[in-house]
Amino acid sequence: MTNPAENTERNQMNGRVSPSSSIDCGGTAIFMASPFQPNYSSRAVQEALEHLASIDLIELCSEAKVEHCRATRDLRSCGRYVQYVLTSCSHASLCSECSQRCDICPICRIPIPKTGIRLRPRLYYECIESGLISKRCDERFQDKEDADNELTTDVQRLYSLFDVALENNLVSLICHYVTDVCMDESAVSSDPVIAFLLDEVVVKDWCKRTFKNIIAELQGIYSLETEEMKTRSSLLLKLSVHLVGISNVLEVLESTFKDSLSAQLHDLQLLQENILKAKQTSLSGECGIPLQQFIIVVYCCP
Repeated sequence: MTNPAENTERNQMNGRVSPSSSIDCGGTAIFMASPFQPNYSSRAVQEALEHLASIDLIELCSEAKVEHCRATRDLRSCGRYVQYVLTSCSHASLCSECSQRCDICPICRIPIPKTGIRLRPRLYYECIESGLISKRCDERFQDKEDADNELTTDVQRLYSLFDVALENNLVSLICHYVTDVCMDESAVSSDPVIAFLLDEVVVKDWCKRTFKNIIAELQGIYSLETEEMKTRSSLLLKLSVHLVGISNVLEVLESTFKDSLSAQLHDLQLLQENILKAKQTSLSGECGIPLQQFIIVVYCCP
């Protein structure tokens, strides 16, 4: 059996900071240090990260969107959550059970092969099954009331994919999502959910939400006694790396508003300033920076 400590050391040697778990089930996301980390030596985790790193960014919205099975059962739609796409056409249109009894895709009518690989997992569910996203994020574990607000769920799922990118040194993916998708005038959709996910405001809100989560985690560290705080030095380093990643995304977002005096630009600049303060605070943690100074950073959070 592989020693978890050896896995952690190997991940650090490879330049990967051991991530905290991201729990986000339709409400405010909370980052917290978790003893249950993904097994980065497992094939499932490696394939999920490869899928994320190589995905056509315009498809990221489709991967995040909640889809329900469109097959007909007893004169009504099946309606189950769709966790796979058809390999024949790449549409997320059928649940795994209905894909076994249907001959064609209900969206494009392309025949489904009777032999070979008929399905491949959608990226979001691939991340869940591999442990990169908490299973508490899965709709199957949510209350029915939460599932009623589908747009919120779609946004939270995209946020979860951004979280995985941030946790695994793939921040450039989010930056390219802004430049290659959000700012691409040809990247349009008649689907209102996809159209909303294509807006750069969604990325800006992810930055603000993630920054506030990091601030909350830093506040928890700074409430500890000095000796116990010193044992969290690796966590402080990880949070600092995350702050740098968010800052990089904000720089790209700011460039999209250049020569503008809009409130959006002012909001981005203020957030960037507060991230710089928080980064300085996290890096100064081992030096015993007074808690009062940290609280100032917290209350400056936009």
